Amino acid sequence: MKPAGLRISLPATDHELLRRLADDSRDAEALIAVYEHYEVEIRTAAIKMFGNNHRLYEQAVNNIVVAIGRETETYDRQSMTVSEWVSRVADAEARRLSEALDAADSKGGITGRMK
Repeated sequence: MKPAGLRISLPATDHELLRRLADDSRDAEALIAVYEHYEVEIRTAAIKMFGNNHRLYEQAVNNIVVAIGRETETYDRQSMTVSEWVSRVADAEARRLSEALDAADSKGGITGRMK
């Protein structure tokens, strides 16, 4: 069921959905649809890096969704499925966030991170 207030119908295929995001990476409807279609892949990447740290896990999920919108132009439908691409972007963003937190920890920053 589509959330109330969405202005137009979403594309019929995930490829069209990504094309819509490539046109406007801040398209909230399309980002929500990608999240809903690929929540498992997104949350799996976050849980691999942040485990039971709920605060960091949820932040990672948010960062991953933003990264998907930002990186949509890198999707090549000839080389992988949408699911594979989402998983790769999700893993890369979770890793990037984890490395940034590790760097902050090593410089004496306090992130409250537990591994």
